[in-house]
Amino acid sequence: MHSRIRVLKTIASGLLLLAFGSGTASANLLLDGGFDSPSNPVLPFYTNFGPVVGPSNYGGVAFDNAWQITSGNVDLVQQSGGWPASPASSPYYLDLTGFVPGTIQQTFATTAGQQYSLSFWYSNNPGGSPHPTSASVQVGSLSTTISHDGSTTSDLHWTQYYSLFTAAAGPTSTLIFAQLDNCCNGGILLDTVNVSAVPEPATWAMMVMGFLGLGFLAYRRSAGAALRIV
Repeated sequence: MHSRIRVLKTIASGLLLLAFGSGTASANLLLDGGFDSPSNPVLPFYTNFGPVVGPSNYGGVAFDNAWQITSGNVDLVQQSGGWPASPASSPYYLDLTGFVPGTIQQTFATTAGQQYSLSFWYSNNPGGSPHPTSASVQVGSLSTTISHDGSTTSDLHWTQYYSLFTAAAGPTSTLIFAQLDNCCNGGILLDTVNVSAVPEPATWAMMVMGFLGLGFLAYRRSAGAALRIV
């Protein structure tokens, strides 16, 4: 009896790993989702990037080769030299408001009509936005707005966002983040952006049946061994 219980537990554990492990193991379809690989130098604390040029410490270039800044400008922020608050993933995170509100986007390969997951961490600039600040998020069938407040210079109170979307027609989709308001020279903070393909139902069914088959074989072997011992 104890052997059978152990086998059933093994089957259950395998199914749990399948359910929760496959999503995290899927490859990120985005490049530099954590904003941690800039192709241009970043000053201590923050550096501004984008087509709109402001004060002397503000540039007019893109911060990497993956994301496009399509309007306004943004700040690439690092923990060292600035607030003690930690990023969601080291060393950098993005403020959607630089000198003016900014918009960023990245185009990536997708299959039309297939389902994908989007996840990211977000907060608000504690030094520049004491009130709630908002940004729009668009990709494929998904169009929504995120808002955040309550962050401090010692704890940004990162919030995780997760949603599913259906890919747009054609071989690619474009993910767009756009700052919606312009308060106090600070906006929505972004980090660890991830887009992953969601397995098709038929794929899930085949994987589950495979696990059940392996579990049944292990159960039969355990039961046969118990009978031979008796």
